[in-house]
Amino acid sequence: MDLQHILSEVKALAVEAGTFIAEQRNTFDASRVELKQSHDYVSYVDKGCEQMIVKRLKEILPEAGFITEEKTVEQVDEKTNYFWVVDPLDGTTNFIHNLAPYCVCIALRSKAELLIGVVYEVTCNELYSAAKGQGAFLNGKPIHVSSLTDFDQALVMIGYPYNADAWRPFCLNLTGQLYGHCASIRSSGSAEAELCYVAAGKIDVYVESFIQPWDVAAGACILLEAGGRISDYEGGDTLWESGRQVMATNGWLHERMLQEMQKAKP
Repeated sequence: MDLQHILSEVKALAVEAGTFIAEQRNTFDASRVELKQSHDYVSYVDKGCEQMIVKRLKEILPEAGFITEEKTVEQVDEKTNYFWVVDPLDGTTNFIHNLAPYCVCIALRSKAELLIGVVYEVTCNELYSAAKGQGAFLNGKPIHVSSLTDFDQALVMIGYPYNADAWRPFCLNLTGQLYGHCASIRSSGSAEAELCYVAAGKIDVYVESFIQPWDVAAGACILLEAGGRISDYEGGDTLWESGRQVMATNGWLHERMLQEMQKAKP
């Protein structure tokens, strides 16, 4: 499998999909937004973008299956050796409110590992990409995680899940615990963007609960190729299957952040 050739085609597709999203934002009809669950939205733009992406990915690698957020295509079965993991519009709430960031996210993986990750941040025209063993890039230039080792200087991003009742105690504990003991705390509203920000050294730590494989696959590939570390809250790698807990760091701060996560448990 020629990963570089596939990556080149996926990068072009991500930019094309991002252009579609940007054009739709100019004439966006908020009255057509649907509610998937409390405070979790989907728009006709998400669905239309996913259909466009899926059609092209079938041409790029016909034998691959799919795991997609909006389920516009039949999802992968156990017999599939390769599959695309697609979030056509990560950060839908941001998009609805015309607030950055929001991204097109496409990953290719086998049953064992991530092979390709592409995240296109539409509002900033930032194209993050990586292929297994070949490094990570932002708009064609190599990127690497930060070298920060002093947690007191770390910039941390925390994602706040939609199912607030289940995760409120943990999120409040963690926020209160870190506030005043790191450089600052932020939340962007796009999981994949935040993973890429760690990969590019823009931030040092990112954590979020109750997210899905399509929220993490592309960004995780990019982060790992940029020298970062990603795990669940116990330090394990089961996040690839569940996506329920994601903690990403520059690597140097990972063990310290694992300690903070344990202390934050209700």
